Amino acid sequence: MSETLVSPDSRPRTERRPKGTSFAGLVGVELRRLWWRRLTKAAVVAVVLFTGAMVYNAYTASAPERLAQQLDDFRTMTQQAPQMLEECKKQEAMERDRSGDPAVDFGCDQQQTPTLEDMGLVLPVADVITEGIAKVGALLLAFVALLLGASFVGAEFSTGSMGTWLTFAPRRLQVASSKLTAAALAGAGIALLGLVLGNLGARMVAVVNRPGDDLVLPDPAQLTDPLALLGLRVVALAVGAGLIGAALALLLRHTAAIIGVVLGYAVVVEGIAVQSFLQGRLQRWSVLHNIEAFVEKGSTYFAESCTDARCEYTQHTITYTQGWVFLLGVVVAIVAVGLVAFRRRDVS
Repeated sequence: MSETLVSPDSRPRTERRPKGTSFAGLVGVELRRLWWRRLTKAAVVAVVLFTGAMVYNAYTASAPERLAQQLDDFRTMTQQAPQMLEECKKQEAMERDRSGDPAVDFGCDQQQTPTLEDMGLVLPVADVITEGIAKVGALLLAFVALLLGASFVGAEFSTGSMGTWLTFAPRRLQVASSKLTAAALAGAGIALLGLVLGNLGARMVAVVNRPGDDLVLPDPAQLTDPLALLGLRVVALAVGAGLIGAALALLLRHTAAIIGVVLGYAVVVEGIAVQSFLQGRLQRWSVLHNIEAFVEKGSTYFAESCTDARCEYTQHTITYTQGWVFLLGVVVAIVAVGLVAFRRRDVS
């Protein structure tokens, strides 16, 4: 009687080949490694301190004593407004007599006494304070997310652990994608931390600085956008910054080089070239202006516009749609370049 030897696993060899760690598993490993880095702890502390500073500024700016002093200044200005208007008309008449030109106009009739809202004298409301903190902190949260993503990936090239990691997970695009995903999630976490702390601090300020009945102030203007949507935009900005930081690390492979490139771009391109060349028309393609348009749903800048008669600086608008489309294009382009560089270049 003949016996046939049967393998314990009769599946084809291609199906019996080890599949390795799943993508979700790789992302989980990257997130754990990211959390235990000292720079991550430092980033969390920095966000807490910066948010605390903004909350303190909101507290001092809306303190009842400060508002009362500003209200007294406003009343004094209102009382002096008729006298200032009379003095302006007197100077205008004297200039007309001196020059013999009756068309001289000092714009006295256009001078208007500012309202309480114009001077920022309104009731401290939690949502309004939160909105101000979120808009001011959006750029800093994005920079922290970028630095965190860049350092997280760049350190692996500097220490040589990237090559060791690829021996365990040789699929480069999968490894790179897991690191990009971890950096994006870290950016979202940083932004959420700042937004939550800012919201809690704003509500505390609104309660502590609630003025008494003797201080009558108008209600602030209604928010043009729900706080939830503003928060989503701030989180999306931080996610994109984290992706850019990790992608630049895949391309440049050193944290110091990334910081140098980012700071150099901010100074040379955003600070000098965009403002100076083509009479300011390059500002439409400024990253900072488009970030402002995305976060605040619109941005303006001044650039030279010429007609057949003359050239003058006029105000131009960057729409919210252009802002998010431009930023999305920048993120996709940098991530694609980083992935291609990581896929093709040697890793030691």
